[in-house]
Amino acid sequence: MKLKVSSVLLTIVLGSACWGQEAQKKNVPSECAKTTRVHGSLPKGPFEFLPKESYKGSPLIKYQIQEDGTVSGAVVSRSSGVADIDKKVLDAVAHWKYKPRPVGCGPMKTQMSADIDFK
Repeated sequence: MKLKVSSVLLTIVLGSACWGQEAQKKNVPSECAKTTRVHGSLPKGPFEFLPKESYKGSPLIKYQIQEDGTVSGAVVSRSSGVADIDKKVLDAVAHWKYKPRPVGCGPMKTQMSADIDFK
């Protein structure tokens, strides 16, 4: 019985926390949600393939855009299968610049899939 009550209470607490986060997202002014990249591109290669590596698909990079337009906290959350591609894309994204957003907007968490052109 105690386990069921604990489970119900835990579900209610976690559900309330999620609803609170959704409410915060909806209250963000529209100018805080806009991002415009003003500097930066993706690497074009050539890329070094180590033995037993093969390209599995576009790497997914997660990062934050600060109010001043700089990028921080960039990490590869899905690998391309090729370490050199992942590293070069990650390094490129970490140096991107965005148009500054209004003071008070705070950092914006985002992610992007990097389409690689092998031509």
